[in-house]
Amino acid sequence: MSELLARDFLRALFHAGQRLTKGSEGDAAVEDAVTALQTACSALTISGKETVLSLVGNAFYLDRSLLANASTEFDSVLQAMKLRRIGAITILPGASRGDVSDLAALLAGQSEDLPAEGTILLNERVLSPSELEMRPLSTLRRTYAESLDSLRGVSRNRTLHLGEVLDVVDDFLAGGAGPGSSLLMATVHNHDELTYYHSVNVCLLALALGRFAGLSKEQLRMLGLSAMLHDVGRVVVDEAALQHRGRLTNEDWAQVRLHPQEGAIAILAAAGPGQEVAAAVALEHHLRADGGGYPDLGERRTHLYSRIVAVVDTYEAVTAHRPYRPARTPADALQVLLQGAGTVHDADVVRLFIEMMGTYPPGSLLRLASGEIVVVVTSENGERKGIVVREADGSRSPGQRAVAFTPETVVAQLLPQEAGVDPGSVLEAVEHGDAVKR
Repeated sequence: MSELLARDFLRALFHAGQRLTKGSEGDAAVEDAVTALQTACSALTISGKETVLSLVGNAFYLDRSLLANASTEFDSVLQAMKLRRIGAITILPGASRGDVSDLAALLAGQSEDLPAEGTILLNERVLSPSELEMRPLSTLRRTYAESLDSLRGVSRNRTLHLGEVLDVVDDFLAGGAGPGSSLLMATVHNHDELTYYHSVNVCLLALALGRFAGLSKEQLRMLGLSAMLHDVGRVVVDEAALQHRGRLTNEDWAQVRLHPQEGAIAILAAAGPGQEVAAAVALEHHLRADGGGYPDLGERRTHLYSRIVAVVDTYEAVTAHRPYRPARTPADALQVLLQGAGTVHDADVVRLFIEMMGTYPPGSLLRLASGEIVVVVTSENGERKGIVVREADGSRSPGQRAVAFTPETVVAQLLPQEAGVDPGSVLEAVEHGDAVKR
């Protein structure tokens, strides 16, 4: 639960900083964001003891424990702390409103003032490596962070360098972005930077599916480039339309429908020989198998990469939180794809994707008939195994033990907030051999 509380704090810190860059103290949105940040601080110190968030290398630690998933999910906060040479944030019980506001403004670059009331301390409780449960972040996580920086650069500078994006794709391929590792990373979301995270996740899932389909290395490179840039046109779409919580107005919808054309134009302007396919994917990824969708391109067959990206785009979007709706489970997302096979999506690509993912993809949270809650993991022999994270009585499992299960023993699939567990962190522990097998 502590990792979820840390994520709540980091999300509130990022959100408050974003609100402060767009408004000023006294604005309702700013006040609400600062209140949420103060509440997150209170939750971290509910035991009455101070909490220390440390930054070592490219990873966050909460007190002594590595926050692997949070280090990726809140990469922008991590980079802001590194820029301002903040190695530790100590939160004391009863953190004041003024101090949490000062902290958010400092990290957002809106102020040079340090928290003044002494309820949040910077670099005062720096823990040594020997005091931390040190573990190196995977190469895949480091590449993921580099890809986020690349996409943020496009947004900041309105300049697209396909060579830089292709370098990131090459790093993903060199790191072996197969189904297991890709699914681990594709569970990372940040709804405040949804376009960036969504694009990277779609790239990872597309590469995994391309490998599964037997594409060549050069085909995978172009598929990965296309997937990473499929939504690049969204950087020119009005943010209010993208973040709208209710039904879109006609004006908002018109803005959203522009992004395929805008993306294709930007890619063509920057593309080198052989890279034009990425523009086709940007243009086509919202076209339907039955000829519907947008933009209206008349009677034409979409590129294979466009059909792959359309499928993984839908899966990623359904399983991620959006401002206008909550996240849904992987099983829900696969059902959405199955229902749309042959009409919305290419039926063969949907079949291949479901075959790759399996009924319960890695990272799925399941409640078993025994009452235990498990996180699904992969295994070399293909057996269905899960790591127990909640015992039948609802208590947190004291050790990560693996149990076999069958579809017949699955009672329900849960969301992370329902289980009080971050599946990405569990998969990370398994990847490093920290789970106990049974």
